[in-house]
Amino acid sequence: MFLSSEYKKILGLNRRNQEYVRPYNPPSAKSIADNKILTKKVLAREGIKTPEVYKVIRNKKQLAFLDWDSLPKSFVIKPNKGTGGNGIIVFFGKKKKETAWIRPSGEIMSKRDIILHIENILEGRFSMGSKTDIAIIEERVKTDPLLKEYSYRGVPDIRVICFNNVPIMAMTRLPTKRSNGTANLHSGAICTGIDIGTGITTYSMQMNPRALFSDTYENIEATTDLKVNKKLSGIQIPYWDEILRIALVCQKASNLGYIGVDIALDKDNGPVVFELNARPGLGIQVANRTGLRWRLEKVKGLEIKSIKHGIRVAKNLFGGEVEESIEAVSGRKVVNINEKVYLYHNDSKDSKKPKREPFTAFMDTGVLTSRISKNVANRLGFLSTVKFFNSLEIPAKFNSLKEAQDYIDENIKKLTEDEKILRIAKTVEEDGVIIRPVVVVTTKISGDKKDIEMIITDDMTYPVALGRTDLKGYLIDTSKTFK
Repeated sequence: MFLSSEYKKILGLNRRNQEYVRPYNPPSAKSIADNKILTKKVLAREGIKTPEVYKVIRNKKQLAFLDWDSLPKSFVIKPNKGTGGNGIIVFFGKKKKETAWIRPSGEIMSKRDIILHIENILEGRFSMGSKTDIAIIEERVKTDPLLKEYSYRGVPDIRVICFNNVPIMAMTRLPTKRSNGTANLHSGAICTGIDIGTGITTYSMQMNPRALFSDTYENIEATTDLKVNKKLSGIQIPYWDEILRIALVCQKASNLGYIGVDIALDKDNGPVVFELNARPGLGIQVANRTGLRWRLEKVKGLEIKSIKHGIRVAKNLFGGEVEESIEAVSGRKVVNINEKVYLYHNDSKDSKKPKREPFTAFMDTGVLTSRISKNVANRLGFLSTVKFFNSLEIPAKFNSLKEAQDYIDENIKKLTEDEKILRIAKTVEEDGVIIRPVVVVTTKISGDKKDIEMIITDDMTYPVALGRTDLKGYLIDTSKTFK
């Protein structure tokens, strides 16, 4: 499950409680997370959406007078202070002409069955410390169409663990037939790691029901209960940046320094918070194949100025786990939208120790041919080439591509007299069509050294821009930049 080098990075239960839960989660904050009704009130003040509450049943007298006909076809029953997903029952349909509802597995629960379950909730069977509790009947979230394709009837959710106002690790939990439509890992739901930087799923695990020891997971690559089972890696989670923002808003609102935020994606309302967890489980490490401990230590003591800052720190520190798996599957390297490249000096590229300089290049898929600024071209040994081209009496602009091409055809010998000019390119700019020289620049990108044709142009925001021609074989990660 983990490489031997990863074990020191793993967070254990005792360390979690002693170093993170107790010091960073005061009792007043834990009381918010441990009470779902209070959680909804606190989050409502921050404009955070939660599932609508239909009924709150505080005692058996209220249960006896429950208006069953007012309940919708689909809903969820959950204990107010339940833990680990215990006591939650999802109904997605109602049996015709009967006061009975249908669970994701197809099991039918009668009114009497539901009453018995609610009584168990009231008596504290599912609450912390087995204390008397309250039963909540609330809206069943309508799953986002994308995640619905990977779930067995129930509602999948996304857990984000945050510490010190930084998202640390994330996973999605997908309901299965075995889990009876719930996202409870111990009941058999699938847990799939999510790359913090991109919101793309990575590895997937499911608890082994035949294991001799508890909490033993097995690797899986695809869903198992659907008519058409689908591969679980490489899924782009919708609303990713908004999910991270909501998780940090929840942390701030609850005052929990170490928190797990459970979020579902509703078809109509987008991200909806299910609950807050002051003692989030550790199975998320298995889903991501890396430990929480080293990540938590990375951000401990950092001064995080804002929610945007916290998200940026998370992406810079912990993004990129998906890259290796993407490269392995696709055979294509992942590069940042702004990538560090090395450009070699023209007059030394054939020597034993060629001189080179690092630059930040923009991966510009909007243009075909790569470009280099005049200033950088001069530094790389093309000064005489730039001077030569500037000395030619060339029209400042042309009215059309055809007009520019006709001029090039008529004057090609003169325009390419400098031996370093490979050809002449036409560029469409705001004030018309301009012709510019193209030179060959030896470039190293992501470990690959190659000769690239570059148009020498005026100074740009980035000194180098790589076009589509030279980006074949690469995947561009727009979430990260080289600094």
